[in-house]
Amino acid sequence: MQISRREFLKFIGTNMAALAIPAYWHDEVWMPQAWPSLSLEDLPAGIQRILVKAPWARMGPDGYLSLSGYDKNSLGKVPQAQTQFNKERSRPHNQLYKDMPWGIVLHWYGDRENFDKSIKGYLRGFDSFREVDEYLIQTSAHFVVGDENPYTSAGMQGERIAILQTQKPAPDGTPYLGSHIQPIDLQVHREKKQYFVRALYQLSYAEPAIHSILQDFFDGRYFDQNMRTIAIEIAGYDFDNPEHWPSEQKIANVLALVWSLMKRYGILASNILGHNEIQLGKPDPGKKFLAMIKYLVGVKALVEDDDRMKQLVFGQYLNTGSGTKEAVRKYFKFMRDYLVLISARRHVYEWESASKYWFVHDHLFGNEMGILVARSFQDPILSEVSQDGRKFLIPNNHEGVDFYRRKEQGVVARSSATPVHLVGNGVCSYIGELRDCCMGKTAMFRHRQADGAEVLTVFSHLDQMGDIQVGKSYPISYRVGEVASHAAHINPYLHFAVAYGATWDSDLSHEPNIPLNAGETWIQQRYLHPLEFLGHNL
Repeated sequence: MQISRREFLKFIGTNMAALAIPAYWHDEVWMPQAWPSLSLEDLPAGIQRILVKAPWARMGPDGYLSLSGYDKNSLGKVPQAQTQFNKERSRPHNQLYKDMPWGIVLHWYGDRENFDKSIKGYLRGFDSFREVDEYLIQTSAHFVVGDENPYTSAGMQGERIAILQTQKPAPDGTPYLGSHIQPIDLQVHREKKQYFVRALYQLSYAEPAIHSILQDFFDGRYFDQNMRTIAIEIAGYDFDNPEHWPSEQKIANVLALVWSLMKRYGILASNILGHNEIQLGKPDPGKKFLAMIKYLVGVKALVEDDDRMKQLVFGQYLNTGSGTKEAVRKYFKFMRDYLVLISARRHVYEWESASKYWFVHDHLFGNEMGILVARSFQDPILSEVSQDGRKFLIPNNHEGVDFYRRKEQGVVARSSATPVHLVGNGVCSYIGELRDCCMGKTAMFRHRQADGAEVLTVFSHLDQMGDIQVGKSYPISYRVGEVASHAAHINPYLHFAVAYGATWDSDLSHEPNIPLNAGETWIQQRYLHPLEFLGHNL
């Protein structure tokens, strides 16, 4: 087929014009997909409250954030307070790169109890010079988020902060450069110490769709990461400490702001980052908190009737040819798998409880393993026992407790075996024999708690196993096996331990034996105190 010179030039011009349009302005042409959905009533009460408190937020074409009521009638722009850094760097060459994907970086501001928590106080903090690597610098974010109920400039509620915009964007709505990330340390990545990036690559071996802008920062061409990121400072500090966990309203405000930025600029959920992921040694905004925001973005995408946002959250997992439900499942699975690799097992357990992770997972995808929720727990031995042997962390490499049959009138009971029962509804994860001091047979069970978290119970020194099989679900009180006397231990006893659910994923699934050099810290990161978990002391 032949075309005229004029038609050829018109074709070239049209395509060049398309390439010249910033990536975030493209209205992607997506094939219609039947995405899974959630209703607000399907969710646990705490998650419902956060979603209800999240305001309707819209990032306009001019780059200014407006809040709307639940009827989506505009209520106006959020308060604005321009930082000195932004005033001095608002030229065309200071605009974020338009030809590269952007990320959103969450920070905590670090304000303590005696800090001036007014708009002027936060702005003063940005504009003050601080010493970093022997240089005096100013910092600058694009937004600050606080605890207050959302309000607009027209309805100012004093100086307290809900969402504050601290930068004036370019006329076309493009954000300008912020000053919130120091030059990244490439050497630490070469030395294989950048464990966030390594975790992403490790998970991508099994799921090639996993990718984040974080990997581009360390393995792509060098540039200033501030030129590709929008910074959100969140009032407060030490979010992963339960005493400093942000309020529901603050979380809701962050969620609304992140949502509006993603939608306006086409930012993928995988490119929501924490300061700690980019700069090792920085704790903000906390690993649990970051996982919570990304989790809530996924939940909100399933509640909202917004296909564009569903594509931005789950779309990259469609590249593997899987359906929409499988793409959603991979997103939520990645979130937990990543947290298991980068965080303490105890923190995964706490996050599961706060997010009600397994509750929502089972509602969306079904209970794949048929685990009955363990709404209560009981002792593993129902007859009278004593705890005369090793206890939790006594010695410091002892991860469980030893339950002995109680002696009768000073005579050791040798004649009969003692039955051992399942402490709560669960599924069998392991049957085998361990090395070292855990003689006899061992069984491990995974339990899903009513609060959405999981634990693993370990039964060792079993002489006989009950009728149990790996992968099958069993109710509370089911007979796991029995302990009986033997040459090494004349008085029968059960070695019983309780681990965080993530301990199975990270350690015990591929090596059920505890390392010989395990110490108190190693144990505390992976195991709970069994007696405290069961709710009593012997």
